[in-house]
Amino acid sequence: MESAVEIYQPSRLYARVGWGAVAGSAVCILCGLRAPLAFIPALLCAITAAGLCWLSTRPPIRIGEAQFNIGERAIAWREVREINSSRFVSPLILQLKLTNCRRKTLIFPGEPERIARLMYQLRRNSQLAMFDGVAYRDYWTWTTLTALHGENQNMEQPVRMLSSDDEDEIERMYQKLKTVGHLDRGSDTSQSSHED
Repeated sequence: MESAVEIYQPSRLYARVGWGAVAGSAVCILCGLRAPLAFIPALLCAITAAGLCWLSTRPPIRIGEAQFNIGERAIAWREVREINSSRFVSPLILQLKLTNCRRKTLIFPGEPERIARLMYQLRRNSQLAMFDGVAYRDYWTWTTLTALHGENQNMEQPVRMLSSDDEDEIERMYQKLKTVGHLDRGSDTSQSSHED
C-alpha cells in the first residue's frame, strides 16, 4: 500500500443507535408478555438493530494515490468507469462500474463531512469515470464554473457563455439586421407574392 493513505472508518453512531434499538426491542418483548401487540414494534426494533449493526461493521475504505481499498478488495483508479450515487445522504451508497463489466457496491456509513470528503476523492481520482452520467472533464468544468460564481448560486440559473462585449456586438448586429428588414416576416411574405 502507498504511503499517503486516508482511511474512512464507519461512524460509531450507527453502532450506538443499533444497541439502542436492541434495548428497545428487549423492552417491547417484555411488554409483549402482557400485551401481544407489543411484539410488532419488538420485531421492527430488532430488524432496525440488525441493519444498523450490519452498517457499523462495514469495512474501512482506504484511499491511496494509485488505488482504493474496500476492506481487503483493492481497486485501481484506472479500473473505475462509472460512479452512480443513490439518493441516500447517510449511509452513502454508490454503484461502481469497473472494467470488464464488473460491478461493485460501495456502502459507507459515515458522518456527512467524511462522506463529502470521500466523494470528492473518488471523483478527483477516477479520471476515466463518469459520475451519474457526466464525464470526468465535464463534471469538474461545471464544478469550477459553479465555484467561481459562488457557492449559493442556484443551479437552475444559466451559466454566462458570452462576455458583455460579445453580447453588445450581437445586439448591434441584430438591430442592424432588423432595420434592413431581413428578419421581418412581413417582408418575406411580400417578396414571395411578388415572385409569383
